Amino acid sequence: MEKTYLTTKRALVGTPVPLQTNTYKPVSHQQLIDLTLNSIASSGFKLDREEYSSAREGNIANGKFTIQNVADTEMQLQIGWQNSYDKSLSLKFAIGTRIFICQNGCVSGDFGAFKKIHKGDVQTFTPQAITEYIKKSGDAFKRMQKERDAMKDIQLTKRVQAELIGRMFIEEKFIQSSQLNIIKSELRSPTFDYNCPDSLWELYNYTTFALKETHPNHWMSSHVAAHKFFTENSGVIHDVVAAIDLDLMPNQLDMFPETLTNELE
Repeated sequence: MEKTYLTTKRALVGTPVPLQTNTYKPVSHQQLIDLTLNSIASSGFKLDREEYSSAREGNIANGKFTIQNVADTEMQLQIGWQNSYDKSLSLKFAIGTRIFICQNGCVSGDFGAFKKIHKGDVQTFTPQAITEYIKKSGDAFKRMQKERDAMKDIQLTKRVQAELIGRMFIEEKFIQSSQLNIIKSELRSPTFDYNCPDSLWELYNYTTFALKETHPNHWMSSHVAAHKFFTENSGVIHDVVAAIDLDLMPNQLDMFPETLTNELE
């Protein structure tokens, strides 16, 4: 039986919020849920579904919200956040997509994203930041559409597929041995047809499919690392992505440091 970390909104908001101290300022799961849903509505978006996962008895939480009216025939806008009550993770907010055929998630850490530790102005900064980025998330979706189309146009040989998978596992370290086996299985016998055989986009979806059951502690950073690898670090579509209009979004706050593995320890 597959491990699942899915939880209900009721269970998540029922998790006790820790006390504020001089060095720690909590942002409640309830506040994040309310802010996200209100910002989605005030931005003119229509909520399709909301999904929550948690670990450590609710002290680690992820919220994912898919948007009905920002979509094409293959994917739709997804807004996500990650929060913690035990000081193990900073508050993160990111824009991504949900793929219809497989329910895979793609997350960009460069466009429509922010990260804040639970200190300083986090409690006053967060409402303004969430509202601002949700309003502009449609632009982030447009960029991810262009990245998807670029990946579809790139065919991979078996050797290049093997090299990329090896780099994800050995160098980048955002997939583990169990997920490596899932990718290998998908290459032999795909669970879904992405209608672009042997393409970079197909391999990307095999990878995000393998990341589906990632622990909530690693879910967002692993997906951000995967997206960054396929669109930047792999070097396969660098020239194509470099040509995409970089002015689609305003200046972004740094979401993740260069080395994403620090928070995966």
